[in-house]
Amino acid sequence: QAQTHDRSEAMAAPQAPGALASAVGASAGKSNNGVPCADEASCQARMTSLMESLERTAEAMKGKNTAVSVLEELRTGIMSGQRIELPTSRREHLEKFAPIMREVCFDARHRPVSTNVSQHLTYVRTLAPEARVRLQAFMPLKKGQVGSAKAGPSALLISLDDAWRLSVHTLEGESLLDGFDLGHAPGAQIIQMALSPSQENHFIVTGDSQGEIRMHGLKVVATKDIDEDVEPRDKKSHLSVSTNFSISFSIPRGASGEDRKLTSVLAMDRGAQTYFVAGDSLGGISVFFKNGTIKGRVRVTEDPTGILGLLRGQGQSVLYYSSHSFGFFSISQLDVQYPPCTGWNVALRSVARDPSLAYSRVVLGLADGDVLVFSTTRGKSKACDLTFKFPKVVPMPHKLNLFRGHVVALPSSMDAQREASDFVQRELYFFNLAAMERGYGTAPSRAVALQAAFENRQPEHITLASSQNPSGERSKTHMAIRFADSLGVDLYELNLKQPSMLKGGSASSGSFGGGGGAADSGSWLNWFPKIGVFGIALVGVVIWNVRKVTAQKRRDRLDDFDDELLKESGEERIRERRPNIEQLRGDDDGR
Repeated sequence: QAQTHDRSEAMAAPQAPGALASAVGASAGKSNNGVPCADEASCQARMTSLMESLERTAEAMKGKNTAVSVLEELRTGIMSGQRIELPTSRREHLEKFAPIMREVCFDARHRPVSTNVSQHLTYVRTLAPEARVRLQAFMPLKKGQVGSAKAGPSALLISLDDAWRLSVHTLEGESLLDGFDLGHAPGAQIIQMALSPSQENHFIVTGDSQGEIRMHGLKVVATKDIDEDVEPRDKKSHLSVSTNFSISFSIPRGASGEDRKLTSVLAMDRGAQTYFVAGDSLGGISVFFKNGTIKGRVRVTEDPTGILGLLRGQGQSVLYYSSHSFGFFSISQLDVQYPPCTGWNVALRSVARDPSLAYSRVVLGLADGDVLVFSTTRGKSKACDLTFKFPKVVPMPHKLNLFRGHVVALPSSMDAQREASDFVQRELYFFNLAAMERGYGTAPSRAVALQAAFENRQPEHITLASSQNPSGERSKTHMAIRFADSLGVDLYELNLKQPSMLKGGSASSGSFGGGGGAADSGSWLNWFPKIGVFGIALVGVVIWNVRKVTAQKRRDRLDDFDDELLKESGEERIRERRPNIEQLRGDDDGR
C-alpha cells in the first residue's frame, strides 16, 4: 500500500512540459527491451504505438469516469427517492445485468410526461373483496335500462375466482351473484371467458383446459321498492341477476386422433343468429352454431403455437393472431378474407383491441417488449404496412389496450422470465399515439404520456369500461385492476385527456394520430367550447351583413345624382380654364 501510495503521488506530481516530452521521447527512442532504436523509422513506429496506447488509456479512463459519475447519480437518486434520467443505450445495458434499474431510472429520450398517479387514477373501491379473482370482464348493460348509471359506465363486473365460480358485481360494490358453479369437470381450469356481443341477450361462454366450452345465460332484472309510503320518483331501483345453463360442446378431434387444445373462444352475432368461434393449438378456427353443432373448421396458420387469440371485428370478420402472423377470418364464408400479415421475427404475445372494431391499424406486442403498429388499408385496398414502432421501455411483453388516443401497456412476465420479472416493479404505461406518429426529434419524444406505479403492488390484469351519456357528453371511464397476491379487483376512475390531434376526423379515418403543421396550430379549436365557436361565427355573420347594408346605401346615394348636371358642370369648368391656358401659351411664345 505504501508503494502504491508513493507511486500515485509521483504520478500526481506536476511535471514540466519539457520533462514530459523528454520522457516520452526517451521512451519512444528505445524498444520494448530498452535497447535504442536502430533507425528513424523504428523510432517513428514506436512513437505511433506509444501514442495509440496513450489514447486507448485516455478513452478507458474517460469511460471509468463516466461510470463513476453515473453511479454517483444513481446513488443520489436512490437516497433521495427520485428517478434519474439515463440515455437509452446506458439504461438498456444496465437493465441486462440488473432489471431493478427500471425502478430507479428513466429513459432520457422517452421520459414520461407525468408520473402523478393520483392526478389520473382515482381509487374508487374494491369489488369482490373476499375472492381471489382469476378472470374478469365488464358486461355492458342496455342504454336506458333501469338501474344503470346515467353519468357512468353502464356495466357489471363479471369475475371468476380460483375455484372457477362465477360472481357478478355492480360498480357500486353490490354483489348480484356470488360463487355460482359453472359445472366444468373436476380438475379442469377455465382458461377462456367471453361475454355476449349484444346487450339485448346476456350470456357468458367459458372454456377449460380439457377443451370443453359451456354457455350460461344471464338474466338482468331491475326492480323498484314496493314501499307505498315512498313517492314513485324517490323509489330506488335494484338489480338482480340469475343464470341458467344453456349448452356444452367441445372442439372436435382430428381425423388421426390428434389432440387439439383450446386456446381462445369468442361469441359472435349475425342478426338474430349467434355463433361461437374457437381457436386451437394446431392453428385451426372452429365455428359453432348456438345449439353447439359445428359449422366448420379451417386451419389458418402453420405456427407451432397455433391460434393465440381472437378479437371481434366488423360485420362477420374475426381478427386472429398467432406467434408470427395475424389476419381476418370470415365466419360466414369459413375462410381467410385476405393474405395474413407477417414480417416480425420475435413471437407475438398480444394485440390491442380496437373499440371501433375496424382494425385499420393493428397494434402488436412482441415477446421482447417491442410494440409495432401495422396499417391494414392503403386507400381503398387492403395492405400490411409497418407504420411505426413504440419506444422500448421494458424488455418484457405487454398486454395492450386502446383508450382515447392512447395505448395502455401492462408488462407481463413470461415463463422463462418469471423468476427475474417477479422482482421487478410492473408499471402501467400510457403511450401517446399522436406524439409517436409525428416522429422523434432531438427533444424528448413525449411518447409516454403517463407512467403509473403502484408502490409494492404488482398489477396482473386491467379491464377498461366506458359509456356515452345520452346527451353525447363524455362520461367517466373506469379501470379494474387485478393485483398479484391480492383479493378482489380494485376499481379506479381514469382521467386522461385525448390528444388534441386525434379529435375530429382523423380518428374516424382510421388513423391514430395526424400530421403536424396546421393540425398543431389549429388544435386549440378542438378544446374551445362549441357554444363559443357558434357565437364567434354568429358575430362574424352579423358584421358582414351590416357592412353589406352600409355599402349598398352608399351606392344608392351616389345613384341619386343627375348625370347630365355633372356633365354640364364639367364643361363649364373647362370653358372657364381655357382663357387662362391660352394666355399662358402666348407668354411662352413671347419669350
